[in-house]
Amino acid sequence: MCPVDRKCHVYGPDFSITGSSVVQIFALAGRLTRAVNPSVAATLMASTGSVTNADGTQTPTYTPLPVQVEVQALAGEDLQQVQGLARQADRRVVYVPATVHALNRPLQCGGDILQFYGADWLVTQSLEQWGEGEWSKVLVTRQNSPVA
Repeated sequence: MCPVDRKCHVYGPDFSITGSSVVQIFALAGRLTRAVNPSVAATLMASTGSVTNADGTQTPTYTPLPVQVEVQALAGEDLQQVQGLARQADRRVVYVPATVHALNRPLQCGGDILQFYGADWLVTQSLEQWGEGEWSKVLVTRQNSPVA
């Protein structure tokens, strides 16, 4: 089972944070890149499992965590990593200062959702992780249209 407790590093507008060198490197990178790609306020809906309803169906449960994320289009190398996935969807690569999990049925965990740009984005693949849950690079797929 995936751990329910999550490390989540919340950054202020200046990306200031204390902690390990990995976190400090990403905080510095965030300060340098925000002029061309500003961070986005998001909510990480961290999957905590599910509850079984009276009719036997299951409803997923989540813990909301506020985060600042970096959202980018898929680059060539990211496209190569996701070749097996269907391509008729709106996808982004997101850098998140937290441990983030894609759905992993054998381990019975994951299914995290990021909420930003007025839409829910399902974490469909973990591309990279740094430190001990300090940063994750994930592939997300839009689940609904933005709220007008």
